[in-house]
Amino acid sequence: MKKLIRSLLRVPEKVDTRFYLQYLFFKHVLRVNTRVPWPVHFTSRVVCPERVRRGRATYPGDMPACYIQAINGIEIGDETILAPGVGLISANHDPENLDRHLPCEPIRIGRHCWIGMNAVILPGVQLGDYTVVGAGAVVTRSFPQGHCVVAGNPARIIRELSSGGAPHNTEHSAHDS
Repeated sequence: MKKLIRSLLRVPEKVDTRFYLQYLFFKHVLRVNTRVPWPVHFTSRVVCPERVRRGRATYPGDMPACYIQAINGIEIGDETILAPGVGLISANHDPENLDRHLPCEPIRIGRHCWIGMNAVILPGVQLGDYTVVGAGAVVTRSFPQGHCVVAGNPARIIRELSSGGAPHNTEHSAHDS
């Protein structure tokens, strides 16, 4: 029965059926995020969804309270996950005219990345494949090499990941000598 419902409603492979029904109700009945062509949580907001390019099994905004502003574009790789409350902000306001936005390169997030709860990624940032952004981090600069964990405000590398995924701490304590 579940398979029949999933196929009739065209529920994406990695999306929970109950979430998808809730998404359909808010999108088609209450008209929330109507222009977004992928499942989005009703408390998330997507600005300029037509400028978001997303990879396979990637649903930006499917978690609660995300803000995705793609005025300058956002590119997100395959199987990248955004936690609740994530902000992707691709354009800043012009300080001399708040009705305008400043042009910038798009945000580019690689494949198999994890963006932690309440993290914010700012305009023009590039994150390489297998980048983990810690909860609450503010990412103001790029980490295109990937395979790392970044955290803090402003975000900096706190750990490097090998290609096999095992963490390597980049900070050394007094016991490391």
